[in-house]
Amino acid sequence: MMSPRPDHHVVDVHREDHLWVAAVRDLAGAVTDVERLEDVDLEVRDMLHLLTGEPESYFELEWRFSQGGRDYTESVDALQHWEAEAAKALANRDRARLEVITTLRESGMSQRAIAEVVGTSHQRVAQLLAGTA
Repeated sequence: MMSPRPDHHVVDVHREDHLWVAAVRDLAGAVTDVERLEDVDLEVRDMLHLLTGEPESYFELEWRFSQGGRDYTESVDALQHWEAEAAKALANRDRARLEVITTLRESGMSQRAIAEVVGTSHQRVAQLLAGTA
């Protein structure tokens, strides 16, 4: 059986006393806590850097989330997946909308009429055309 890569670490995360606690499974005493979940990745990487001397970007972290004996990692992973997909969809929508707005404006259509086509206000169309959105 192959041993895990030295840069790969499983990190268990749970909530305790108003803090997010992160413990690296394969390193005794490698535990940190943060007030905001968004800070846990940076804190764990910094801790691993201090313990190993490797740069923060060296580590591949596998996050495991649990609370009250229940693992909710799959739910978090699914949510993150769909959040990323939603962000891509919004970016694609924004590009398509701007293309329609630009094409119709170049064709001489008024901003009010364009707003009807794309389903927004004429003020929003003006912002998008001006690049201030």
